Amino acid sequence: MANPVKSVQSLIRERCISCHSAADPSGDVNLQLMRSGRQMRASADLIDRMINAISDSTMPPEDAESLDDDTRQRFVAALKEVLRQADLDGNPTRSGVARLNRFQYNNTVKDLFQLNREVFALPEKLMTRLSPYLQSDDGKVPEAVQVASLSLTPAPGLQGINPFPKDSRAEHGFDNQADKLTLSPLLLDAFLRLSLSIVNSPEFNEQTVGVWANLFAEPDNAEAIDEQLQLRLSHFLPRAFRASVDQDTVSRYIAYAKSRIEVGESFTQSMKLTVSAILSSPRFFYRVVSGHADDVQYEIASNLSYTLWGSCPDDELLALAEAGSLSDTRVLNQTISRMMADPKIERFLDSFPVQWMQLENLLAVTPDPAVNRYFSIDSQNPATLQMVIEPLLLFDTVFLENRPVGEFLAPGFSYRSPFLETWYKENLQPKPVDEVAINIENAKRQSVINERQVVLPGMRKELADVDIALKDPVSAKVVDFDLAAGQEKWELAQSKLLESKVELSAWHRIGPFAGGTLEAAHSKAFIDETAVDLKKAYGDQKWAVVESYEDGKPHQLTGARCATYVYRTINSSSAQSLEISLGSDDGFKLWHNGVIVAERLIVRGLAPDQEKIRLELTKGVNTILFKISNGDAGYGFYFKSKEIPLPPAVLAALAINKAERSKEQLEALANYYLTIAPELVEVRRELAKKKAEVIQAIQRTEEEVRRLPQPKPVEQHRADAQRAFDDQIRGQLRSREFRRVPVEDSRFGGIITNAAMLSMTSGPKRTHPVARGVWITEVIFNDPPSPPPNDIPPLNEDAGPENLTIREKFAAHRENPSCAGCHSKLDPLGFSLENYDITGRWRDNYDNGREVDPAGTLMRKYEFQSVTDFKDALVRENERFARAFISHLLRFVLARELGPADSIVIDEIADATRGDAYRLKEVLAEV
Repeated sequence: MANPVKSVQSLIRERCISCHSAADPSGDVNLQLMRSGRQMRASADLIDRMINAISDSTMPPEDAESLDDDTRQRFVAALKEVLRQADLDGNPTRSGVARLNRFQYNNTVKDLFQLNREVFALPEKLMTRLSPYLQSDDGKVPEAVQVASLSLTPAPGLQGINPFPKDSRAEHGFDNQADKLTLSPLLLDAFLRLSLSIVNSPEFNEQTVGVWANLFAEPDNAEAIDEQLQLRLSHFLPRAFRASVDQDTVSRYIAYAKSRIEVGESFTQSMKLTVSAILSSPRFFYRVVSGHADDVQYEIASNLSYTLWGSCPDDELLALAEAGSLSDTRVLNQTISRMMADPKIERFLDSFPVQWMQLENLLAVTPDPAVNRYFSIDSQNPATLQMVIEPLLLFDTVFLENRPVGEFLAPGFSYRSPFLETWYKENLQPKPVDEVAINIENAKRQSVINERQVVLPGMRKELADVDIALKDPVSAKVVDFDLAAGQEKWELAQSKLLESKVELSAWHRIGPFAGGTLEAAHSKAFIDETAVDLKKAYGDQKWAVVESYEDGKPHQLTGARCATYVYRTINSSSAQSLEISLGSDDGFKLWHNGVIVAERLIVRGLAPDQEKIRLELTKGVNTILFKISNGDAGYGFYFKSKEIPLPPAVLAALAINKAERSKEQLEALANYYLTIAPELVEVRRELAKKKAEVIQAIQRTEEEVRRLPQPKPVEQHRADAQRAFDDQIRGQLRSREFRRVPVEDSRFGGIITNAAMLSMTSGPKRTHPVARGVWITEVIFNDPPSPPPNDIPPLNEDAGPENLTIREKFAAHRENPSCAGCHSKLDPLGFSLENYDITGRWRDNYDNGREVDPAGTLMRKYEFQSVTDFKDALVRENERFARAFISHLLRFVLARELGPADSIVIDEIADATRGDAYRLKEVLAEV
């Protein structure tokens, strides 16, 4: 170009000066300050802004005549030429000092010591590669890979270390930016404590530290301490400081190690303390770019390693730096290729793409469950952990296969899990149930059940008849017996028994008495066992009546290794024999009228009728003392006499002469005898057997019916289908397999139209077109918008009639002149994505029924009606995207905000890689 300054001046006069003059400069841009070539060359920042505004069609504004493509290209070319001539001394190509961030610190320490685990938890690592595909022999990512996002549950790192606070991220930038990585006194103290806690961690040992033998292990020759310290530290210090280290520095650390040994520390502990001191040095946690000739080679090595590996240089890099070989372009290119093929390139892939695409914002996304319940149906595995992997795997693939960066926008493939396939393609509902088929099947099942159940009423009738016969076999005509004679004999016998009546008193109890052991408790007499006095107390133990002790039932006692006594009287109307049944846990003794009549020292559980004893009662009052002795755990007793009391009505009838009995008393005796008549024992046995057979037959039939397929209501089918579908989604949310699939639906795929980006730029209840537009301008075009004016209230998307679309609500907001400029740029970008809901799923209509309108114009020259048109337009601007991507990458590498001088570098990188379609590895190597 003959005279770029004159060309620029001419175009400014024709198209710009009317708005950007001293009187009232629009946008605070006064182009009258660039009337001469000298003024232009002194205004590098303004020229850079003009290049960006004109190249992306922001200028001239919408209400002015636009530039044709030829004029626009000439204007931009002339401005770039002026920029090359500009005074760029104030625009450094590198920063001077930068502190290591969390990620770099972790990796550096891990590599220095060859640790087999992370130093501390790294939730910022959004994807863990469970398949080692980065070391692919053919340079391709396999069709299926195993990956997972463990950000919510990261590995804990070394035990007991002090935490490293998360670094601040630069606005529109990265977390490695030098101006953000400051070191306050508090943070410096944290660094000192962190370095000491690392080497003192119980997990920092010879099993976890790969360099243990060469750095920390006791030397074989205790006499060669000085030699070993020199050998070990002279090798470790250059790696830790990433620079050549003079002998004076080595000697200072040797002296410190020896001082620790001299005060009694072991060699290993002394080396740990020395290493901790090295890690506390500014030369370790700062990266310094001095520009001095002696340091340049090491600075190149360090810049390469922290860009590609997020860590310190390895021995090979340091050797090249020591030899001065990194200035050789051939050696440099070979080194970059080696580093890209090294497994540590994973750190670059863990760091740059996550921050470039702002994917860390995705983890905070929490859509309203009322809008989409499946997003968080598994609270431990929300959908974000699946979504974040898709764009990261795309970046991995474009890198590993060295594909053009334009494929980030519209690739022909994607890596998706079963969950993402469902998310994009399905309606997130279980398959509808077939009501007609269900009703037909239910009718068939009910018919089979009815056929099998038809026998049950007859069987139940038979059971009822047997029950009646069991009660009264005579009336049921099962037998033809006359029970009168037997009843008369029974009544006579009962009358005689009544004359020898036996009455048992309530039980009295005392205890428990501690015995120490079962044997001691059993043998020791805690009371006067031969002459019981119910009024006498034994220490704090007293006799107490226990009305609840019912004969014929087990009774539990409390205590262990102890004994308890129970006592009662038996009043007999005559001298007679009485059979009793006893049970005890554990041993027992029994006294009748003060004389011991039975004893067992035994360990056993309580059960009825363990002992049968016949007592010879005297006429009048007899006494029974029952001692129960126990070993461990609970214990108890059981008592039953053979006497079975008759019902009161029967006793009353028996007490009256037969001739004087009433009708009711005669019936009471007859009915009672009917229940016990020995004449009916055999027939009742047969009837009971028959009853059991009928019951078993009924139960078998009912069980067969239960096992038959039962009718299931349609609603139950729906509920089962919903439950199964929910479980399917939960299972998919835990899936770690992602498969390569062709992008057959161009609405999806790439870094823009994926669920991760679309979810993280939405709110809990609605999409945010402005946030999506801002993301595109920042990530795709690297042209962040200015913040909104302070006096402009935010858009209230809930205001206005419910039937308005978001676009219609924005229309009023855009009428404000202070808002119109940015919104004319952002709105077409954001509204192009309105067919995607808050979780990245496709929709044709809003909840209010209104149709989504994604139409717009990109850069004032590409009209589009759909998101696919929009993506096609972006692809046509591939060079613009490539240049923006290069600028992102350059800022990441330089660890600072870019300036006008960097625009020239970006152009040079773009020119060098354009011929190969901006393939990612070439772009990265060129940067």
